[in-house]
Amino acid sequence: MRKIRICIGSNDGNTIANTHMGDTESFFIYDIFEASGSSFIEQRANTAKDMEHAQSDKMKAIISLVSDAGILVAQQKSPNFIKIAKQTKYQPVVVGIENLQDILVLLQGEFENIYSYVERRRNGETFETIPELSVNS
Repeated sequence: MRKIRICIGSNDGNTIANTHMGDTESFFIYDIFEASGSSFIEQRANTAKDMEHAQSDKMKAIISLVSDAGILVAQQKSPNFIKIAKQTKYQPVVVGIENLQDILVLLQGEFENIYSYVERRRNGETFETIPELSVNS
């Protein structure tokens, strides 16, 4: 069964942080599955949170913390999200909802599209596409 590992930045474990992913307290790691459902993997402390925002080292530090994820999820399309899309094997996704469980359901509904982006990146392709998903999309 196909799955995608995702990372969501959150300060409370219930809602996505309304800030840049790199400024959150923790990263919540989940697997979403092709057929249905998701599984919580773990919570990871964001040890790069207090680094200067514009530093490219901050982006690298965060990526090293969540290197097993294929998808990075946030509410804002930050300059680093754009760099991540253009330069790395990770697929940024912007969502327009706050509740983590609702985000998992939303991503599950877009599994095929998102999985295709992840596979392209796993095969070495980089591109600028950053899906922006909301309940109405």
